[in-house]
Amino acid sequence: MTDRKVLVDKSRSGKVRPWRERKLENLQYGDYLQILNYKKAHRVKECGEVLRFVEDEQGHKKLAQTWFCHSRLCPLCNWRRAMKQSNQLTQILAEAVKQRKTGRFLFLTLTVENTTGEQLKSELRQMGRAIAKIFQYKKAAKNLLGYVRSTEVTVNHEVDQPMYHHHMHVLLFMKSSYFTGTDNYISQAEWTGYWQRAMKLTYMPVVNVEAVKPNVNRHKNSLLASAQETAKYQVKSKDILTHNPEQDLQVID
Repeated sequence: MTDRKVLVDKSRSGKVRPWRERKLENLQYGDYLQILNYKKAHRVKECGEVLRFVEDEQGHKKLAQTWFCHSRLCPLCNWRRAMKQSNQLTQILAEAVKQRKTGRFLFLTLTVENTTGEQLKSELRQMGRAIAKIFQYKKAAKNLLGYVRSTEVTVNHEVDQPMYHHHMHVLLFMKSSYFTGTDNYISQAEWTGYWQRAMKLTYMPVVNVEAVKPNVNRHKNSLLASAQETAKYQVKSKDILTHNPEQDLQVID
């Protein structure tokens, strides 16, 4: 303990990973949970407190063991989870391409109107049922090889009562025949109609669909970028940790 060192965690590209920033956010989140009288507040505050490393022959240290709280809003756990899921999903997609070389990827974003905190839980459940229903529709199921989806919730703080924007990111793997003829191809207007029908909406929702290039490069339409978008945080810390404690407590609760 007398010879203390500050360890620096770097990615393969040399980028320093933000452990300190995420831990400070974690502590603030833990304080809010304590104010709200959630039992898990103590567990959250101890998240990532102890890190055990092993050292290889070259002297490089690797994280071997630690304990995380796994709270769904914890900034530290969210960051770690997003990295892990992005890496796993990238490997899965690479294997999918290897097995079905002619397959094509689509990136689908499905949105609905903002909702209140009281309605958020029931609407998220409805979205889960609706996305499963879409892929039972004949034309959507016809060329579908598989899909992965994630739900993201952002918060609109610019109103008296916080409003929640819940939407889905869906990465689709389709047969190459999807792009051949109107019997197979589904336009953006058709996807919008499917989502409106599955969600039983009385208004026209905003839906976006775009083809994804299968080469793993770091640009907007790359498969890697789509994997990262699909695997990213469900709720970002900037939406629950603002400079308005009263509203933060309401949003977290």
